Order: sequence, then structure tokens, then C-alpha cells
Amino acid sequence: MTDEMINQLQPGLTREQVVYVMGNPLTPSTINPNRWDYIYWSKDPRDNVTQQKVSLVFDNNRLVEINKTP
Repeated sequence: MTDEMINQLQPGLTREQVVYVMGNPLTPSTINPNRWDYIYWSKDPRDNVTQQKVSLVFDNNRLVEINKTP
């Protein structure tokens, strides 16, 4: 997952459009089927690993909220 991919996300996209941009979430939420979480790791040249998470919320099959946490 790249910042370029995340920057393509915008409210109003359908689930199918989000899958086209981001791919399928690895583990769909069993608690809230309208929330998709994407977790990814990146490594800098010094081998420091960072984790980031993007949570997407849908309403009526449309993306309504994008939350990115470092």
C-alpha cells in the first residue's frame, strides 16, 4: 500500500472502486461489516519498520470515512 493509493480514496467511492484501488482487505471485520481495515508495514533504509493502518467506513455501499493512523 502506498500514499498514492490512499490519496486516490475519496468519499463516495463504491466498495468495488475501493477494491480496485486498494485490493481486498486482509481480514474483513466480523463486528462491523461496513468497516474495512488495511494494515501495512514499511521499512526505511536503516531497517526501521513502521506500521500504518487505514480504516474505511461505508454506508449504503459508499465510502463515507477514511481514517489513517501512523
